[in-house]
Amino acid sequence: MSETTSKSARGISFPELQRLKTSDQVCPRHGVNMVYMQGHQPFCMVCAKEAIEQQNHKIIDHANDYWHKRRTSDVLAMDSIFDDPTLMDANFDNFRPNSSESANNLKMARKIAGEYLNPATTYNTILTGLPGRGKSHLALSIAKAVNDHADKSMACLFVSVNELFRLIKSSFGHPDSRYNEQNMVQLLSDADLLVLDDLGSEATFQSHQSKNRKEASDYVQNVLFGIVNNRQRTIITTNLGSADLASVYNPKIISRIYRGINGHVISFTAATPDKREVSF
Repeated sequence: MSETTSKSARGISFPELQRLKTSDQVCPRHGVNMVYMQGHQPFCMVCAKEAIEQQNHKIIDHANDYWHKRRTSDVLAMDSIFDDPTLMDANFDNFRPNSSESANNLKMARKIAGEYLNPATTYNTILTGLPGRGKSHLALSIAKAVNDHADKSMACLFVSVNELFRLIKSSFGHPDSRYNEQNMVQLLSDADLLVLDDLGSEATFQSHQSKNRKEASDYVQNVLFGIVNNRQRTIITTNLGSADLASVYNPKIISRIYRGINGHVISFTAATPDKREVSF
């Protein structure tokens, strides 16, 4: 074997590589002389370089897969905002209909979830009616079904409107908070499928000082408009009927949340008992 330093190692500052020597053995794959260090088997520098590049590609692919997953299917679990932690386990399988109305609503919710699996499906859904009937449960179930079964990963997000504004309010004076207005509007706007839970409850996000109420109301509506303005796949739960919604929000917001809702309104009436009632 030659004692000549390999040309491939020239100019490299690592002492071990400086001691590389050229072998008489030739790489059968690349047709170049192998190199070696004293006491070690000869190896092909080109093969070694390719192995490093392959490993680097694996690391890059893994990172890309991680960030793609983080921006899509992980959004529901990691970025959703709940005001009732017990709701987190809700899904279609553990929804227990307690009336023929709620059974029909479950079927309708499953059908809507199936349609939302297609990213080309662009309409909003409203679940409306009395409190405690299962609106939020079904809305989250739709989001989970889409999140788990879509052929192409989607970013699904569940957000309690009341808790959203509480968190935004807590960020005032803390511009670096993840819950500042800009971050939240961006997060909700970018979601492929968004659930706005309990729309109308945020009306309490205002001062008891009457002179400040209009300003607070304007702020809430401006944020909501920024979220729903360009959205076409939003699920809304609310205790309010259409007349009440029209009295609370300006027409621009109403027109955005009503996009494509014909045939996609799930209503709970007094025919469905309140699931929260406890007999004693």
